[in-house]
Amino acid sequence: MNEIIVNHIKVVNLKPTKKNFINKNKKFSATGYYKNTKVKIYEVFDQNQGNLRAFVSKNKNLSSYFPKLIGFDKKYIIEEWVDGKTLNEINAKNLEKKSQSKEVKKIIKLLWDTKYDMKVFDYIEHIHKRVNKKNIFDLSNIPNRINHNDLSYDNIIMTSEGIKIIDNEFLGCNSGWILNVRNSFLEKDFEYQRFVSENILDNLWDIRKEWSKSTKKNKFNNIYNLYKTLKKIL
Repeated sequence: MNEIIVNHIKVVNLKPTKKNFINKNKKFSATGYYKNTKVKIYEVFDQNQGNLRAFVSKNKNLSSYFPKLIGFDKKYIIEEWVDGKTLNEINAKNLEKKSQSKEVKKIIKLLWDTKYDMKVFDYIEHIHKRVNKKNIFDLSNIPNRINHNDLSYDNIIMTSEGIKIIDNEFLGCNSGWILNVRNSFLEKDFEYQRFVSENILDNLWDIRKEWSKSTKKNKFNNIYNLYKTLKKIL
């Protein structure tokens, strides 16, 4: 595979972001070039994610925190590649954590306060499916808010223009925002307690951790199988 066309936009010189163009979520993910601009192209979880991504890119308060949107359809999104180091790469745990937390919470509040009517990408249902569990929680009282469901050190880049949020496969308008405080390095936020108990949040986070562990286990198994194959060849 050397090129792909999304809504009449041709991206060439494709290279996988992960092995065989498939990321840990079993979705297509690649880098490439559009008119000499390096871009990332990725497969969505929900066919409405492209419309949400376009809405965010046009919003004067939010657009500066996300890579420039190039194009999308119901299956793929193309956005400008962002150069810079992630907070993990610059060893953010040893930096002034409080100031970074404050900045990210500002972005989250902007996302929360921006009205968007359609529910997009059920993150809570997604993490249940990934560990083959039925969602037994009644979360109907939790409002859907625009939210990046994985604000980890690895998904926030420090650039010359400030913070940029990447891995926007996880962008949605859903109830998953209640896990933000566990999913990132944020200082504890009690906003969720208006809608869900600490016990339910703990149970949901256990499911999120179970998915994370299974992903790491699969990665280890793939490396181990490659090692065994190479050993036989050599």
